[in-house]
Amino acid sequence: MSKLIKRNLIIIGIFILFILIITGCNERVVSESNTPNTLETKSLNLETKNLNSSKPTLDQNIFWIKGSGVVPQPQDMIEINIAIEQRDKDIINASNIVNTNVEKIINIAKSLGISEDDIETKEFSISPVERWIQKEDEYGEWGESEIIAYRVYNSILLTSENMSIVTKFIDLSTIEAGNSIRINNISFEAKEQESNKVLSREKAVKDALAKAKFYEEKLNITLGSIIYFEEFSPYSSQSDKNMPMMRMAAEAMPSTSLYAGETEILSEIYLGFEIK
Repeated sequence: MSKLIKRNLIIIGIFILFILIITGCNERVVSESNTPNTLETKSLNLETKNLNSSKPTLDQNIFWIKGSGVVPQPQDMIEINIAIEQRDKDIINASNIVNTNVEKIINIAKSLGISEDDIETKEFSISPVERWIQKEDEYGEWGESEIIAYRVYNSILLTSENMSIVTKFIDLSTIEAGNSIRINNISFEAKEQESNKVLSREKAVKDALAKAKFYEEKLNITLGSIIYFEEFSPYSSQSDKNMPMMRMAAEAMPSTSLYAGETEILSEIYLGFEIK
């Protein structure tokens, strides 16, 4: 009997111990599940605070000024792309005609004082000239491409600063090469273009600072340091510096007239001044 009571007491003790262990684990789980949420909330609050503190303060305390600088420049550099083209059933014959005429126009350029350093080959090509031939036999009508000739093409680029030399070169080359000559285009550029870009930037800065001083006096404000700067790249205001082939062909006979004109280099900057 005593053994039975002893065994029951042991079972009851084990059961009570088991209940206590389960209760303690649940409390620990609840405590740990609440802790990360609290830490996460604090972390988010700190992160938001840091982001807000690092945001730049670009507000109404900035006074914006635009400065412009314009430099006129004559188009004193002339580039002419001239070519010789010949079509012939015999590729050797076509090549000989092209080579002979190219040699002629190069000799003309040299005789007028154009240096070899200012003469370069721009393009050379030999290509077949094809046409579509319609044929018919006992099986019906059909077509195929057939080579009827060969096209040999050689273009050179010449540069000069003398307008009269270029016009005379075109006239003499047209006479020598005849119908095989092609004037692809003529372009005009400023010789001192890079230095003019620098000068236009200097003028833009000077213009912006002068405006800032003017507005300080007239608006009774005090401008501080420059806290913002932006520049638009200088560019030429000339709309088209190339003379197309068809226009040149019309002007090449009996004499050539070219007009280079003048363009402008423009620089624009924006300055942001702090208002004290």
